[in-house]
Amino acid sequence: MRILAIALITLCAAACGGAKSHVRPQDLAGTWDSATCEAVPNGDGSNNYLQRHFQLTESDWTLRLDFFGDAGCQTKLFTARVVGPYSLGQDSEKVSGATEGTFTFGERYLTAHLQPLADVFTQSGCGTGAWTVGVEQPVPGACLSFKPLTECGKDHDVVKVEGTQLFFGQRPADNDMCAPEKRPQTLATHPVVKP
Repeated sequence: MRILAIALITLCAAACGGAKSHVRPQDLAGTWDSATCEAVPNGDGSNNYLQRHFQLTESDWTLRLDFFGDAGCQTKLFTARVVGPYSLGQDSEKVSGATEGTFTFGERYLTAHLQPLADVFTQSGCGTGAWTVGVEQPVPGACLSFKPLTECGKDHDVVKVEGTQLFFGQRPADNDMCAPEKRPQTLATHPVVKP
């Protein structure tokens, strides 16, 4: 009788879908973009404005972040681009329906879109030399608020897919997700969407 009950439970779980499985790499594969101009609080009452553009395969990710000087995302200031492998782990114990992910920064690049920012990048020692507007440079070392890749080579994050929406974790105020214990415990309010 006990074997029959276990068989029925197993059959029902298989037929009914069972517990929701965690996010799989094939769920992430594709292009995902910000639906709107996103305001990101700085902590001092001001905001940064950005648009995110992800290109994901089942093993690698590319993120292009376009930063703007206005709430309508019309005046592009600079672009950050990160490329690297990623891996998915266990279901999050803190965020319902989300899966833990580790996104490695294999390479990191910046592009200044205005001369004053190109000058700031040059004066701050970002990259490998003088900056030219519109020309991308690799930035493996420290640069403004970016830590060197040797100190922070990956983000410990969470991901959740709902239809054509992809949610990442809410970044902390210090933007530090370099260690597993820094993994977000809530989802960000702005998803990226598949076109």
